[in-house]
Amino acid sequence: FDGVLAESVHIKTQAFREMYLHYGERIADQVVEHHKANGGMSRYEKFIHYHQTFLSISLDEKQVNQLADRFSRLVMEHVVRSDWVPGAREFLDRWHSRVPLFVVSATPEPEIRKIVNARGMAEYFKRVTGSPTGKDKNTQMLLNEFHLDPGHCIFIGDAGSDQKAALATGVHFIARLTPENRELFDQPGITTVTNLTQLEQAIESVLP
Repeated sequence: FDGVLAESVHIKTQAFREMYLHYGERIADQVVEHHKANGGMSRYEKFIHYHQTFLSISLDEKQVNQLADRFSRLVMEHVVRSDWVPGAREFLDRWHSRVPLFVVSATPEPEIRKIVNARGMAEYFKRVTGSPTGKDKNTQMLLNEFHLDPGHCIFIGDAGSDQKAALATGVHFIARLTPENRELFDQPGITTVTNLTQLEQAIESVLP
């Protein structure tokens, strides 16, 4: 969703910086650097990692949930109002009635469903999934439930976890290139698009 359908990745980057800035610029910079390199990692995992690795603080479940709730309040409204990735809305308009489409996100599932509904996007998708279940498990669940052939499915993502989910489940992968992930995906063997106006042509190149 973030970075593939909506231009919302920067919103979450800013929120992580804001939440750790009171620990100092150096800590906030480390958090932002890790967040950018691990876009598909759930916020729960990130808070545990940041506190343990950068602050030597162990968090219990209640504390992690409190941080996640604060993060959600910071980003929710901005993600709902964020711009579409160019070509995304047009692609969904053309294809949602012809093939089953799904959201597989690292955002908590209740939250990503609220965002999809608030943006008026619910009609496009057969199912919207999120954390705490991982992207690989949610992808496999969708393949099983909808009796889909992995060889005829495509995962369109912008994070390493998206590519890993595709590899784990045997579906094709197309990367949406951004300044944050260019080093990861701009290499031979990976089909890429810079925005979704190019997606239909990319799909033709990867499907048998």
